[in-house]
Amino acid sequence: MVTDNLERGLQIAQWWANHPVDRARTGQTPNVVIFRQNKACVRFFAPDPAVGARHRALFISMPLINTWTIFDLLPGLSVLEALRRRGVPVYLLDWGRPGPEDKDQTLGDIIDGILARSLRRAHRHAVSMGFAVPGEGLDALGYCVGGSFLSICLSRHPGLARRMALLAAPIDFHASERLSTWASPDTFPLDDIIDNFGNFPKDLMKGSFALLRPTGSVGKYKSLWDRWDSADFPTTWAALEQWNEDNVDFPGEAYREYVRRCYFDNALITGGWVLNGRPVDLSQGTIPALALAADGDHICPPAAAFGLERAWGGPVQTRMLRGGHVGVCVRPTHKSGGLADALLDWISAP
Repeated sequence: MVTDNLERGLQIAQWWANHPVDRARTGQTPNVVIFRQNKACVRFFAPDPAVGARHRALFISMPLINTWTIFDLLPGLSVLEALRRRGVPVYLLDWGRPGPEDKDQTLGDIIDGILARSLRRAHRHAVSMGFAVPGEGLDALGYCVGGSFLSICLSRHPGLARRMALLAAPIDFHASERLSTWASPDTFPLDDIIDNFGNFPKDLMKGSFALLRPTGSVGKYKSLWDRWDSADFPTTWAALEQWNEDNVDFPGEAYREYVRRCYFDNALITGGWVLNGRPVDLSQGTIPALALAADGDHICPPAAAFGLERAWGGPVQTRMLRGGHVGVCVRPTHKSGGLADALLDWISAP
């Protein structure tokens, strides 16, 4: 046993010396940029030519605080690759990396501006390629806060999508357990942070999420040790670690309003939020919706995601997937409950 442990420790040390996290190749699925606004862009993932387009186009709204590559981690662990191989044209909103010059960008700029315009440009492109019907919006998916913002956008701009799915997207923010307890006006110095930093710093964001599971850092290294001999696990571990370390700053004024209205006020449930001079009212959204939750999610627990049932004006279905907030994104087709499988079920439904 001692000899085996020494050998394993030596192997891991040699592997680590080659900087596997820096060398991980995420985001390998081919795509082209069809629209840009400020730092954001819409990436188009064409269906596999050997398959052709077999389904209507799908638009994906990613979160602002991480890079989009969690949906395209590695070959075989990529939702985008799995959808592409099954004939789904995909448009993905990559929010980019805001700089200090973006500190005054508002949530209205993001939701009524960039997100709504990206949906329109994706639809225009899809129609030109024969992937969508004129006058009928795309299917739209939002992940995490990208889903929260998508629900607001589609409740305010009818016709931009024909159906909506949200993945691990908080709607009832006061059901977010420990995170909602921390992000309260009594304990979170929101204005002091934004007034002093401008944008909400990515390192502070990363540290805050790490504290939700204080043993997580130890646990990830233990998993590397325990599963070192598992096929491809070290490669997957390194890619996840690269993505996890690559956080993105959140535009300051947008973050101020997001935390105040969503975490402090829980306004997607209780109301009272006025954005760009118009009330935020999810009951005005009438297209069919699907709320997807992960059974091990500690950032957006199922109760927070399924709050859509109480807030949305149209019919809402719910579905539970296996995994955590991040892990659910890298199980595209594994057995039952894979994300790509769930999305194909939804896309294929009449």
